[in-house]
Amino acid sequence: MNPNDEPYTPEDLIRPVPYQAKKQPLWQTSLVSLTWFLLSGISFYLGLQALKADPKTASIQTGTEQVTFQNTTLKSDLAPTEGAWESWKKWWNSNTTSSESDGTPGSVSSSESEIEDDPAFRASTWFSDYEAMKRTVHLYNEIHPFIYGFKGRETNNGDLYSLWGSAQKHARVAELRSLNPKVKIIPTIFRWENKNEKISENIGLNGRNDVRDKHIQNILYEVDTYGFDGIDIDYEGMSCEKKEKFEEFIVILSKEIHKRGKLLSVAVHPKTAAKKSGLKACKGLKEKINMDFAENWRGPMTHDYAFLAKHADRVKVMAYELHPRKYRNPGPGPQAPNVWIRNIITYAKERVPAKKLYMAIPTYGYDWALNCNAKIKAVYWSDALKRQQLGVTKQPTNITQVLADNKNSDSWTNLSKFSWVHQGKTYEDPSIWYKSEGCDRVAFFMNRKAFEEKMTLLRSYDIGGFSFWQLLSDNDPGINDYLELLVTNKLPPVPKAKKLPETPNPDVKQAPPEEGQEEAKNTQDLVKK
Repeated sequence: MNPNDEPYTPEDLIRPVPYQAKKQPLWQTSLVSLTWFLLSGISFYLGLQALKADPKTASIQTGTEQVTFQNTTLKSDLAPTEGAWESWKKWWNSNTTSSESDGTPGSVSSSESEIEDDPAFRASTWFSDYEAMKRTVHLYNEIHPFIYGFKGRETNNGDLYSLWGSAQKHARVAELRSLNPKVKIIPTIFRWENKNEKISENIGLNGRNDVRDKHIQNILYEVDTYGFDGIDIDYEGMSCEKKEKFEEFIVILSKEIHKRGKLLSVAVHPKTAAKKSGLKACKGLKEKINMDFAENWRGPMTHDYAFLAKHADRVKVMAYELHPRKYRNPGPGPQAPNVWIRNIITYAKERVPAKKLYMAIPTYGYDWALNCNAKIKAVYWSDALKRQQLGVTKQPTNITQVLADNKNSDSWTNLSKFSWVHQGKTYEDPSIWYKSEGCDRVAFFMNRKAFEEKMTLLRSYDIGGFSFWQLLSDNDPGINDYLELLVTNKLPPVPKAKKLPETPNPDVKQAPPEEGQEEAKNTQDLVKK
């Protein structure tokens, strides 16, 4: 069709006539506009009230996939980037008073305070059992893959080895984050010092700041390359002359880690208050060591809680190995009885800010012969189940009562010579008293009941969180059941612990380990530390 031609219209049709709008009076137009404005305002107000009543709606509106604990005090502090809507909603709530607030201007409702990013009590664990970690990663805010160690033995060259290969690290970090997008992955670098394994040049001892700097660069490379959320430093058993160099190392590493917006965690030996403080000189140190703690051996001397807390984001007290694998003082007993944990917390809380303080408890035990020199063995859950078929299980355990009730206890010299350690104490920890290969034996182990009692104690204190050594498939399955209840807020609240005066007890302190035990901790098989 030629666009200039007049359109053809059949005779029986009438061409449409353009609509001629009828002019409306000004007052009618104004009334309609005002009504629309009022209705829009009411709808907007009602929508905001609905969002305030159900904070979950805001998460749906953002379209952000979230995996959160139902227990609001155990949510991860790795949150998605806050959008404009969340920022506006926080402003709105900070300037209004809801029906759930305390009535003061600017107060925030309980439902809003529950969605804070930083949990009040963080759950963490060390692990080298990857399959166990995959099954339970949803239970934790922070996890520590136990994968790094030093290259070199009596001297260090700054290099690290890893139990995971490069491809494994990339794949496993991605997999764990897919299972719990909010979990913080903070791997551990471990070294236990003994005559064949030193922590020297890597912290700048012997004037080797060049090795120290190389060591730090290697740590930063691992953090940067694999997208870790930080690093956990677990340098144990250091001799006292390393204290100042270790602290210099932590200061430098802390600055570099924090430049990247990452976290620095430091694992420390347990300490309890000394009856009387004093100063101890150590060759090579500029300053004397303040011995305000009872554990008078090399490891604790290099871990100054107050100093480390100034530079680290996490100070994790390894509250275990009270009765190590040996036949000398203090002999057989539980690894972390509550009477000891309480003394550790009392000491630590005076020196570490509550938010940075973590208490780490064990999931293992040991098995001693009572009247022969047979080998001492580590005990995990499957081991305990087998031993329970052979003897009598006690829980709680009162060693003094067991000695009094057993006719054969006069021959239990490996225990009776240290009976004074256990006077007046009843342990929540379970024990198995049995006979094997002609020897009377006792095995202390960890089950859910004892774990829960220790956790109840930790929850009663104002501390940053807990950890344990370590997550294994061979732990009591009830421990995971307990953690499920904890993170879904299905456990009853725990009354806060009352502040008690320090009551130093010299017979409840960690003793120096044996060289043989130290050697065992440096094997490539790090599953049983």
